Amino acid sequence: MNHCPRRSLLAMTVCSLVAAGGMHAQDQSPLTDLYPFDRYPVKHVYAGKPAAPKLITPTEREFQTVLRKGAAKGTNFAGHYAVVEWGCGSNCISFAVIDALTGTVYEHNPPVNDEYPCGLTYKPESTLFVVSKGSTANGGLQATSV
Repeated sequence: MNHCPRRSLLAMTVCSLVAAGGMHAQDQSPLTDLYPFDRYPVKHVYAGKPAAPKLITPTEREFQTVLRKGAAKGTNFAGHYAVVEWGCGSNCISFAVIDALTGTVYEHNPPVNDEYPCGLTYKPESTLFVVSKGSTANGGLQATSV
């Protein structure tokens, strides 16, 4: 995906936590109690009509359908962002974060050292963003924490 730091997800000023595990977006299971979402509250959750995503990069245009449909669902993270997820193979997900107010798309950078996201946990009322990561070493799946 996009390697431009100005528009990368890593450039966003949100609190993130990387953890091992297999939880998925907005999972309301008891496992979400392991993460302190209430310690990272937002003041307001935007409930209006989300802005259309601004599809600028070739990758954003390649995934325009999933990005547009995901953005249209509205805010699901940090008060005014829409996290959009799609599969990239067995036990792997790709994602982007779209600002529901401006339509700016923040792409997730490609895996580093064969590590890739295999689950996300987040909430509309919190800036905490949990990324479960996995890696393959000699053909085997291993969960890692950073």
